[in-house]
Amino acid sequence: MPRRASLVAVLTLLWCPSAFAQTDLMGVWRPLPRNQDGSGMTGDVAGVPVSDAARWRVQSWSPEDFDVTEWACRPHAWDYSLEGPLSALRIWADIDQATQKVIAYHGHLNQQEQETTIYMDGRPRPPANALHTWSGFSTGEWDGDVLVVTTTHLKEAYLRRSGLMHSDQATIRTRYRRMGDYLQATSVIYDPVMMTEPYVRSTMMWVLDPALPMSPYPCEEATETALARGHVPHFLPGKSPLPGLDKNLTDRFGTPYEPRLGGAATMYPEYIVKMKAMPKPPKVATGVGEGGN
Repeated sequence: MPRRASLVAVLTLLWCPSAFAQTDLMGVWRPLPRNQDGSGMTGDVAGVPVSDAARWRVQSWSPEDFDVTEWACRPHAWDYSLEGPLSALRIWADIDQATQKVIAYHGHLNQQEQETTIYMDGRPRPPANALHTWSGFSTGEWDGDVLVVTTTHLKEAYLRRSGLMHSDQATIRTRYRRMGDYLQATSVIYDPVMMTEPYVRSTMMWVLDPALPMSPYPCEEATETALARGHVPHFLPGKSPLPGLDKNLTDRFGTPYEPRLGGAATMYPEYIVKMKAMPKPPKVATGVGEGGN
């Protein structure tokens, strides 16, 4: 009798759909307050495993980039917009009528009305030289109740709006997990050009809000600063005036200069011990905006 009871229990567990159930991610999601990536001085890339190429990119970046015609109404990529303050999110699905299987999920973000498609039907990834877009090409698969999305074919886009970029060779793996009425997204960025190690973002949370209005995000081109035709704003090595790159300036916490140059070592807690032994710059920056986004 005990042997029969054990067999029934095993069969019940195998039959029970909830043990392997896929979570319903569809709905309208309101973003919760979060610390955006990049909370230090402008130009600071501490905590990011930047390569030399990425560091040079930051040090040559000029805020006047935003006034170049080509950058007017330039979209933010889907992966960047997920983390911003205007990341109200709508998710819906294409469902095969005969099988009731999800063919693809679609997402819409309020930030510049970015959209993405996550293919769930096992279709192959396009060749490397296929079109690269702001949302890239995404496929999804379930890992238990977590939707794992792999995105390639992205354009070069922001990691922070002060020159830190991921390249068009980046692969981003995002894990969407629903916990009751809450949705969490954790993304891992793999970039052989701009990073020496994977970079994790885990601050993105939403709460289900069916009544949340999804407002439009119109953008009109406007000239804010007159730039000579053909001029490409930039700074030569060592000439950037960004406060995060000034050896003589620090923030209100007295952070040293060296960690602000980023690198894989600055990602780990034990680096704090090294920071305490570093000299502090003599001046505290005033009247400058903080926050990389």
